[in-house]
Amino acid sequence: MKSTFTPTVRVLATAALLAVPGLAMAQSAALLDQARNALQARTSALGLKKTDVSDPAITSSFTDDYNGLTHVYLRQRYQGVEIYNAVADVHLNAAGQVASLHSTFVANAAAQARPATPGLTAEQAVAAAARALNLAAPQNLRVTKAGTAAAGTEFSTGGISLEPIPVKLMYLPMPTGELRLVWDVTIYPRDARNYWSVRVDASSGALLDQHDLVIREPFTMTALTAPLALASTPTPAAPTAARPTAGNSYNVWPITVESPNHGARQVVTDPADPAVSPYGWHDVDGKPGADSLRTAGNNVYAYEDRNNRNNSTTELWRGGYAPKGGANQIFDAAFNSAVTAAPTANLDAAIINLFYWSNLMHDVMARKGFTEASGNFQAFNYSGQGRGNDAVFAEAQDGIIASPPDLNNANFATPADGRNPRMQMYLWDRTVALASVTAPASLAGPIDATEAAFTPKLSKTGPISGNLVLVNDGTTAPTLGCSPLTNAAAVNGNIALIDRGTCNFTVKIQQAQVAGAKMAVIVNNNPEQAPYTFGAATDTAGMRIPAIMVSTADGARFKTALAAGTTVSLNVTGTTTYYRDGDFDNGIIAHEYGHGISNRLTGGAATATCLRNAEQMGEGWSDFFGLWMTTKPTDVGTTGRGIGTYASFESITGPGIRPTRYSTDMAINPSTYNYVGKTVGNTAYTASHPIGYVWASALWDLNWALIAKYGYNADLRGTTGGNNIALQLVIDGLKLQPCAPGFIDGRNAILKADSVNNKAANSAIIWQVFARRGMGFGASQGSSGSLTDQTVSFALPAVLSSRQQLSEKLLELYPNPANSQVVVRTQVSSAAPVQVELVSLLGQRVSVQQVSAARLQQEGALINTADVAGGVYIVRLTTSEGTITKKVVVQH
Repeated sequence: MKSTFTPTVRVLATAALLAVPGLAMAQSAALLDQARNALQARTSALGLKKTDVSDPAITSSFTDDYNGLTHVYLRQRYQGVEIYNAVADVHLNAAGQVASLHSTFVANAAAQARPATPGLTAEQAVAAAARALNLAAPQNLRVTKAGTAAAGTEFSTGGISLEPIPVKLMYLPMPTGELRLVWDVTIYPRDARNYWSVRVDASSGALLDQHDLVIREPFTMTALTAPLALASTPTPAAPTAARPTAGNSYNVWPITVESPNHGARQVVTDPADPAVSPYGWHDVDGKPGADSLRTAGNNVYAYEDRNNRNNSTTELWRGGYAPKGGANQIFDAAFNSAVTAAPTANLDAAIINLFYWSNLMHDVMARKGFTEASGNFQAFNYSGQGRGNDAVFAEAQDGIIASPPDLNNANFATPADGRNPRMQMYLWDRTVALASVTAPASLAGPIDATEAAFTPKLSKTGPISGNLVLVNDGTTAPTLGCSPLTNAAAVNGNIALIDRGTCNFTVKIQQAQVAGAKMAVIVNNNPEQAPYTFGAATDTAGMRIPAIMVSTADGARFKTALAAGTTVSLNVTGTTTYYRDGDFDNGIIAHEYGHGISNRLTGGAATATCLRNAEQMGEGWSDFFGLWMTTKPTDVGTTGRGIGTYASFESITGPGIRPTRYSTDMAINPSTYNYVGKTVGNTAYTASHPIGYVWASALWDLNWALIAKYGYNADLRGTTGGNNIALQLVIDGLKLQPCAPGFIDGRNAILKADSVNNKAANSAIIWQVFARRGMGFGASQGSSGSLTDQTVSFALPAVLSSRQQLSEKLLELYPNPANSQVVVRTQVSSAAPVQVELVSLLGQRVSVQQVSAARLQQEGALINTADVAGGVYIVRLTTSEGTITKKVVVQH
């Protein structure tokens, strides 16, 4: 048994074309020359000068065996100095022809660049970067890898970084167009909460640009309101009474089971894929035979980091506590599903599940093209391609006893190929009100309730008991309580019951308070959403009574009883805080790992900073990976899927931590490209998660459209089945898109991937899916650095919408079955207004209207079915491109 090792990475040299000496390449010098020549041949078309493309550095390249594509990534250089994020990607097919090419090279660099002579030394640049980041001054800094300024130098950690500190002279494009000479410095602070890539002026040391390689999944409704009753050191969980006996077994929530709420825990034996993890998940030296008894191996090292201090990098298999599987590698631990269970009681089970799912992500995605050559995460690369030495450090229950504690989050840090990524999984908290109904007997018992963020705390006011009185503000919606209450006398001295909606929470509470209520109870108006900590914590002015929220269902029970003249009494004694462990939310684990995939594949594995533009879709790819990995054979696309429902204490039908659930049903998930940069409902689509939600909605539609054509393959490592084809297209699209991509770049890359992989067999489906979400023919992203200059289009290319007999798949009807109305949408273009008809099966026209094609593409048209007899009807659209018909069922 070996506890540590130094991986030996075989290097295939390719002469002086490489930007980083010793970088493993599988391509011949001739192929690399072809890529460079292809870029130079397109100088004029790219708006560049010959000097701009005369000396590019090849940062990475690899060939995909399954489609024969060779991907070459180049970085622009001027005077031998690389230009930050000036990346070209050239993709050659098996015949050596250019399949795709993009460039973010800077035009006329010679006129924009300053002389390549720095005023500061590399060591001074490290000190300047540390000052700018408010870190301590580096101590005992020494060179660990020598190199020229342009090639880069690596320094020791200086007592401020988890990793050695690389420093490299570069040019930074400025908003004015100038190319500023900078030192590019990467510092990984010892608390691992950030991983800073910064650029300081090469003469003054002033901070000019910074980017955090740590990508987070925040979800915080309120600050922690109860002290942490958690042990400071881990207590390994006791094993279950009947342990599995087969070797190499893991007791986990297996692949496609999203969380303990979604399915049963099972023992899985020999889950490693021998094609991509040939010596199993516990190999650490690239030779046959397991080398680790712990949750550690070539792809992943999973361990606890509850104090956020187990981040030392003095040796490879380090960190906090990790459970052992014994000589037979049996990983089993008890699991307490009670919401009151202390997180430490489930620590072993959490680490085992985290290890299992992180390895699953490695194996499945390697099968789909996230390989050693393309920059995946392995300590030892069996093929000799890629850099190796970068297994994932997966940290369970991270930072919960740190100060301040880390909660309601998860993150993934992705450095360039050859450096370890880190996944930090946190606990999620929910503070609930201890509320119960004391009368009538038919309703008596505890209820689910949460405290407001802005009203006096129950911990200060003490227990409150009283009778519920449904408010009446004298308006057409009297129970919303947005105006002075007309039944103030009844409310006085009692507990006001108020429906959520229309006005904000502070107005409702103020009206109840003026009427003399001792407490307010808000009834949630979203039946799919559990009560949550509501209101803004800053809105405390004038608040004198506490307030809680109850579910839609409980509120309905209360209102029914009150309407019948029954007295409903409530007792609220205080609050308590429960914790859920993100290590059991497998969708979140897959999501976080997905950030590593999208960052490594976009712009090549040697560039970790291509996804920092405004319109980048990183969160969307990660959501898609999480949804894809947890799709069961019995699932259907129209069913809503939330993200993080387990971690956020919701049922499996809840929306989770996204604006809506993901669904192909536009009535559930209506998002389109038109949302980006705007505020729709209560969501501002200007941050990375809402933007990613729009992109993932289109990818999710694509997945189900391909399943409809090819079926679902339960073998997620396979190549057949619509689900596997969809994931393959998404992975290859990441490789084929440019650095700093926008939505249309992403769409085009998927179309290109289908052209290469499938001879464009699915181009019609891809166009239909993206047109449906506003990324159709004629759509433009403008600058991928802006969220306000896109052109939205719901149109299909003419070649797909010119047939006289058009497929019913081009027509959307929802809801179907319909009750009072049905929404009609299509992406088919029409030179004339579209005639929309509802026709009986006997051919009788029930209704007809003329609607513009633009309206049908964007918001759709309404057909009123309230006065139509129940039964089956035909919706018929007549466009200049042809006729579409589809059945609709009317039910009353």
